[in-house]
Amino acid sequence: MAFGTFVFSRDPAVTEIVAAAGFDLAVIDTEHAPLGVGEIIDHLRAGNAAGLSCWVRVAGYNPAEVGRLLDLGAQGILFPHYGMQPDEAANALSALRYAPEGSRPTCTGIRASSYGVGSFADYTKRANSEVMGIGLIEDAEVVDRIEEVIEACTLTAVMPGGGGDLATSMGLHGQGTHPRVIGAARKVVETAKRKPGLKVGVYVSDLAGAEEWRALGADFLVYSIDYKVLSAAYSGIRQALA
Repeated sequence: MAFGTFVFSRDPAVTEIVAAAGFDLAVIDTEHAPLGVGEIIDHLRAGNAAGLSCWVRVAGYNPAEVGRLLDLGAQGILFPHYGMQPDEAANALSALRYAPEGSRPTCTGIRASSYGVGSFADYTKRANSEVMGIGLIEDAEVVDRIEEVIEACTLTAVMPGGGGDLATSMGLHGQGTHPRVIGAARKVVETAKRKPGLKVGVYVSDLAGAEEWRALGADFLVYSIDYKVLSAAYSGIRQALA
């Protein structure tokens, strides 16, 4: 099982800390975090240097953005609200891979291919085989038809939402541990595990619940957000000091 966390900070030292702490992956966020392309590439460089797998969460289904992030060196793309926009998703997922397997835009001087040093043909084969597309299932209406969504899924992995959009779509704002939210996430995990080859991850905000997801066969757990980890640590320290 692999372990990761979301990174919202602009400082690449956070990604280095995540790697030094023994995590396997970092999800660099561009949907809710104030990160531009300069900060993203700094995080990718820091993560790559430390042996950390770096994914980027995008805000939508823009094929050009997907190609650009992969060119920068992202190893996976995390798509929001998977199952809500199948046509748009198909176009964006096609941009994950080069032809004939997809429609990823081509430039031979990108960071991901070592700026043109070495065989670009070899790089495209490796990139096509190693790139990851991860879909966030974070809408109650998608959970209601999760069997058909998973059946048609061509992603590397899926991941149910939690206290964010999934809870909001159920009218339970911020209540990631509410039984209905946990039940919806469990339904996604159990359905996805039945599809051969599809990996399943879970966002964890409560460490006490991690064992349940391990028992259900989750392939990776993504714990919280760097800012929330920092705020919880400082809040605990302040209370202890008092």
